[in-house]
This record gives sequence, C-alpha cells and structure tokens, in this order.
Amino acid sequence: LPLSSRAPPGSARSRATSRSKRRVAPRAMSASWLWRASAFCALILGGMEGLSRGVSAFAARALRSSPPLPHNPKHHLDDLEPRDRLFITINKLLTVVFVHNLLYAVWSLPSVAWAPDQLGLANTLGSLAAFFVLYDLFYASFHRLLHARCIYKYVHKHHHRQISPTRGNYDAINVHPFEFLVGEYLHLLVVVLVPSHVVTVLAFILIGGILASLNHTRLGLRLPGFYDVRNHDVHHRWPEQNFGQYIMLWDRLFGWYREYEPPKLA
Repeated sequence: LPLSSRAPPGSARSRATSRSKRRVAPRAMSASWLWRASAFCALILGGMEGLSRGVSAFAARALRSSPPLPHNPKHHLDDLEPRDRLFITINKLLTVVFVHNLLYAVWSLPSVAWAPDQLGLANTLGSLAAFFVLYDLFYASFHRLLHARCIYKYVHKHHHRQISPTRGNYDAINVHPFEFLVGEYLHLLVVVLVPSHVVTVLAFILIGGILASLNHTRLGLRLPGFYDVRNHDVHHRWPEQNFGQYIMLWDRLFGWYREYEPPKLA
C-alpha cells in the first residue's frame, strides 16, 4: 500500500486490525486442532478395523488347514442387538482416548527409552514378558471381581451372552464400557510400572490386541507355555474358570484354571 493509505501505529484503524487478527488466530488454531484430532481418530479407528479384518482373515485362512474348535450353534449370539452395537461403538471411541493417553505417557515417562542404541534384551524381551505376566495378574483379579454376584449382572453379564464367540475383535470388544475402560488402562498401568523401550510398548499393545481378538474366534491357536485360544473358550462356557486374558499363570496359582474340553454338540 502507498504510505499515505497505511494506518499510523496506534490509530483506531490499526488497533481494529490488530484485534481482528487476534480474533482470527484462535479460530485458526481451533481448526488446526480439529483437523489433527480428526486425523488421529480416523487413524486409530481405521487401525482397529484393520485389526479386526486382519485377525478374521488370518483365522479363516488358518481354518482351511486345521479343524476349528467345536462350535455349538445353540450357544452362538447370531445377531447383534442395538445395545451390542452401542457398546462396540463406545469402546472404539474409548480406544482413541486410551491410545492418546498411552502415547502421552510413553513420551513423558523417563522409564521408557526411545533411542535405538538403548535397545537391549532386558528392556525388550524381558520387559515384554513382564508386561504380560503383570497385566494378567491385574486383569485376572479384576475379571474375577466382575463375576461377583453383586456386580456380574450389571457389567460382565453382557459379554457372556456370547457363549461360543466367532467374530474375533467384535466379540472381544462387545463388553460393558466400564469393563473395557479398566481392561485397557491396565495396559497403561503395567507400562508405567515396568521399565522398557518404546518398541516393547508398541509390541505389547499390538500383540495384546491380536491375542484378545483370537480369543474370540474358533481357531485353536496354541503357543506352548504362553497362550492358548482354548483357555478363553473354556471361560465362555464355564464362567468361573480361566479369568486370564493372555496367560494362565495366575489362574493356575489361584485355583481358577480348567483344562479345555470340547463342548457337547447334541
């Protein structure tokens, strides 16, 4: 602009222009934050859907060459009701919040190493084993509490409407949101308690999501000494046994463990 058309500093016109810029800035920041939040939500929700489809595809392919766990159609929840779909949707959204909090914690915790040269057996394989052992101590105890008569019908009974799970991740997250929230944040608790590397944390969350999904398929996958899909299948048929999510160490120690038996199909 020509010098004659510019507002002199301190003039009313100059102050009005400054106020206008200050008003625009927060709106621009809000829009930027909204886009970032939307992208993050889409990434996590897309990842969950990818996990669900990936586990289902893997199970379907594996079942072509190995017999499925026996399945009694009378024990299957064939159609998801509106409440089932509501809980699944809420739990997907809670996952977005959980992942955000997990990332913030992992970034902030001095006990979580980030540098590649800090990778070692202790903070990778050692920490990963500790994650699973400690998580299932907390989860199995919490899960057992959910089966108390005064609590069961209000929270966990919803999940046990499915006696013979087949849907993978969708049957896994079809739980009361309170139960889902506690189960997710127990992962964060063990990350806080066990020193590790960020690679180990990511592996723990990814492996945990896959195994929890496989627990709700008919694939009889077994990793000797660590994990067996059939253990959770037992829990869905005998709800007072096998409370662990991944391992049966604490169930064996506390007397909650029951060996797998094929269901009666008659």
